[in-house]
Parts: sequence; structure tokens; C-alpha cells
Amino acid sequence: MAIRLTQAEADMLIDMLKKFVEKRVLEFPSTKGKLSFDVIGERRTDEFVVSIDRKGLNALGCTYQGRLKSNNLILLRLDINPTAIHKNPSSGEKIHGSHLHIYTEEHDIREAIPFDTEEKNMYELCFVFFERFHVVEPPTLTY
Repeated sequence: MAIRLTQAEADMLIDMLKKFVEKRVLEFPSTKGKLSFDVIGERRTDEFVVSIDRKGLNALGCTYQGRLKSNNLILLRLDINPTAIHKNPSSGEKIHGSHLHIYTEEHDIREAIPFDTEEKNMYELCFVFFERFHVVEPPTLTY
């Protein structure tokens, strides 16, 4: 059975301030590759995983995810891909290009909204994602 959250629980977890607590520098994947790290919420029992997945030929696409560590439930996912087409199951609406998935009680992570990259590169978009997931003390990333 799939893990379900109420909308209030999901909103609280997404909006919770989070921080990276390790004392190490991480390397942003500049080409095809993955990076995952843990962040903690306001209560130390609230643990999350942030992942960065550069994929595709020449790593032109990237997925940023924020999820619960206890069960890997995705709360927020940013898909960066200028040629992507995402179809929302509830309405049939097609989103062309980059888009943001936000967990909802009704649709889990299946629905998305358009996301304007504002001509930022993948490294810069990483910090935009941190802001959206409320990682107020992100790791130091080399690029």
C-alpha cells in the first residue's frame, strides 16, 4: 500500500526549514551523474533526502528531488528538460519543457506546473530548488 499524507502534513513538511548538517563539501555533478545528501528539519526527527540527477546525452536534463528519508516519499521534484512533455493525469493538460511536481493529497506527485528556468544553468537551478524545498542551510557545492 502506498504511503499517503494529508495535504496539511505534506505542506508542513515541504515548508519546514531544513539544513545540511555534515561538515563536508559536495561536488555538483557537472556531467551525467547523481548526488544525494540528507538534510534535517526543525525537529531532528524530521529527516529528508535531496537528490540531484543529471541525465541524458551530455546531461542536458536534470531532476532535483526532495523526499522523506523514512519512506522515500517524494514531496517536491523539479524536472529540467527543455524538450520534456508532461501530461497531468487529472486534466490531460500537457506541459512542454521544465516543470515542478509538488505532492498533493489527491494526486501524490503525478501533477505538475510549468517552471521557468529564467535562463539559469543547472548549478544555479540547484539553489532555486533548495529555496523551494526550504533548505535554508544548504551544503557547500563545488562546480
